Amino acid sequence: MSEARVEIQVDTAFQVAFEETHLDQLLVEVAETALQREHVTGPDRVTLMITNDEALRRLNRDFMGYDEPTDVLSFNNGSGNNASGNNAPGFELAPDSTALDSDAWPDIDGEESDALGDIAISYERAVAQAHAAGHDLARELSILTAHGVLHLLGYDHAEPEEHRVMFDKTDEILSAVAGLSGRHVDNQAGSRTSA
Repeated sequence: MSEARVEIQVDTAFQVAFEETHLDQLLVEVAETALQREHVTGPDRVTLMITNDEALRRLNRDFMGYDEPTDVLSFNNGSGNNASGNNAPGFELAPDSTALDSDAWPDIDGEESDALGDIAISYERAVAQAHAAGHDLARELSILTAHGVLHLLGYDHAEPEEHRVMFDKTDEILSAVAGLSGRHVDNQAGSRTSA
């Protein structure tokens, strides 16, 4: 496997919070750890986008059929891997964007062969879920990032055994990341996490 590559795009509304707390560095480390631990072969480039509830609602509606916000969505590029879910195109934030613009989605034909897929996370939903779970925002965003990468790699949680395996792997990934070890994952990464 080539060295895992993770690009992070943060909505302008949340950039200051990320810069002050170095959350971008943490989430890149979580995604790279997940890829290093679980990825065997094939594409390994991941784009992680942190945006708002409205952007996740639109993506959830347009690609998953649920007209409601959600915490995390993973979009597999379908380039030679066995991940489940939609083979939806990737996304990209415009430099001055405050929310995802559906016109900003590039044509999948232009994707590089090493692109595994894209993950979108709602910052607002992560804040609410962190508060409800009684842990910090960094922990919640890390859970959602690991969860999204696992979906890209083909893991799902529709069946009880799949759920156990996927959330155990999330625990293992977070335990391997410096600064997150020793803290147990809540295993409730949202009411409707999607592939």
